[in-house]
Amino acid sequence: MVQCMNERRRRVAAIVAAVVLLVLGLGAFGVTTRAVQLTRWAQQRDLEAVLVEHEVFETDRGGVHRYSGGEGDVLVLIHGFSDSASGWSQVAPTLAQHYRLVTLDLPGHGVSGPDTPPLGFHDLQAGLDAALQDQGDQLILLGNSLGGFLAMRFAIDHPERVQRLLLLNSGGASWAQVDEEVLFPKTREQQRAKNRAILGINAPSVPDFLLDQMIERMRDPRFQSLWIDLQEVHYLDEQLPELRVPVDMLWGTPDPLFPVEGYADRLVETLPNAQLHRLDGCGHAAQYSCPDALTELVLEVLASDNAE
Repeated sequence: MVQCMNERRRRVAAIVAAVVLLVLGLGAFGVTTRAVQLTRWAQQRDLEAVLVEHEVFETDRGGVHRYSGGEGDVLVLIHGFSDSASGWSQVAPTLAQHYRLVTLDLPGHGVSGPDTPPLGFHDLQAGLDAALQDQGDQLILLGNSLGGFLAMRFAIDHPERVQRLLLLNSGGASWAQVDEEVLFPKTREQQRAKNRAILGINAPSVPDFLLDQMIERMRDPRFQSLWIDLQEVHYLDEQLPELRVPVDMLWGTPDPLFPVEGYADRLVETLPNAQLHRLDGCGHAAQYSCPDALTELVLEVLASDNAE
């Protein structure tokens, strides 16, 4: 696992180094101001090289972009708050060798509409429903953070369509300790703390200009309106016992947003058929920090399910 984290650190450092070299070598103002967007473009390119089916589904709030590929049981990847489908680019190549892999840019994220606020939880639900309308009734849902919240909500609303849930550092239950500064940092030090929360103990150092761009990106008014709406959304505490499908909780640590102690362990106690699997050192989003370890764990838990 340490080897995996070190490899991920080298990958992120290589991306940062490449951006810096472009800036220094070309003197390109456009590159310095769009480094985060360029990194996400590279991730999107890698994702679409594997998931070659790109479709757009219209909703009341605009088009929802879906990416899919592979054969077998349908495994749906649902990203979290302010992320996009491209965040799964490092786990998609291997998973698509074993499953029909489906992912999407949730409404207001990536290239999916709407382009302007308001953006609410209901919009995300409608977008997910649209993207999965033709994907059958034996879905495996893997959701990270807010994506896990959506996965659980979908399974409660459509129990006949879900065969298994994989929750990666998932929201959905009440938890008073989510720090708004982690979601919306205002200073470079707060952004560094957010990077450590997302990527775990081996989060790489990044230049100040990248920190500034990360801070600026979170000023998107759609994310601000979604956060406000989430404060009004009813959490799933009372409905969690209704989730009778098998649930595997894949938990990167340490996670200051949704820690094991007090949050994840409460989910395990509440969900009727849940198991907790730790990814120590990987932080809140193991698809970024520990993609190899996460991929191996996903295949392992799904293989054990098939063996039963």
